[in-house]
Amino acid sequence: MVKYYQGLKAGQGRHEALRAAQLELLNTENYQHPYFWASFIASGQWTPLQNK
Repeated sequence: MVKYYQGLKAGQGRHEALRAAQLELLNTENYQHPYFWASFIASGQWTPLQNK
């Protein structure tokens, strides 16, 4: 989730940030198993967050 929120803060869309975080875990030897990354799904708005 930390990588996800870092992606959001960097201006990525919600789905894009989640996918990037999942791919990073998938490419990490200790966290390749879907147990660590597959339970998270994106739902709803796909656009980047708006800073207010």
